[in-house]
Amino acid sequence: MSAYNSMKRALCPLNLYSFDDTKISHELMAYSAVLDEINSELSVMLDECFLSSASSYGLSEREAVIGAQRDDLSVQKRREMLLLRNSLDNNSFTLSKIKEALKSFGLSCNVYEYPLQFVLVLDAIGTYKSEEQAWIRSQVQKIMPAHLQVQIIFGGPSWDEIDQKNNTYAYLDSLSMSWDSIDNLE
Repeated sequence: MSAYNSMKRALCPLNLYSFDDTKISHELMAYSAVLDEINSELSVMLDECFLSSASSYGLSEREAVIGAQRDDLSVQKRREMLLLRNSLDNNSFTLSKIKEALKSFGLSCNVYEYPLQFVLVLDAIGTYKSEEQAWIRSQVQKIMPAHLQVQIIFGGPSWDEIDQKNNTYAYLDSLSMSWDSIDNLE
């Protein structure tokens, strides 16, 4: 309902004003135009206050706070990542919670634990530009417990892919190849 209709509905029962093309009517229409605009802006502000409904500056402002501006992603994906990031707390460092935290950076990876050495290896799935790699490394260092050494592997085959090839040392040695040709071996 427009502000004009709301004001008219509230004032009509008083029988003090005539709304048939009078100065009062025009004055209320002028107020209404501004009030409708303010109401529209307030509605947008309310939507942007909450992650579940934010779609522009509400997301950008939150991303700026955590250093994760991701205008290249869809609104839904950005919301998902921010919700995951906001869900981090002191109990977020089980293996499953670490994987969720990594998703909040947009990092899809296999996680390998070496608890005796206090090492966590993150084997990235997919390709990432060097800027993305640097940013992801900095974000991972911000959230990981200080006692863990975190190694992030970008590019190249994953350990799962290497295991699937089932290439033994004896097999590769029998090919009489140089190190460069082994590096490029499919």
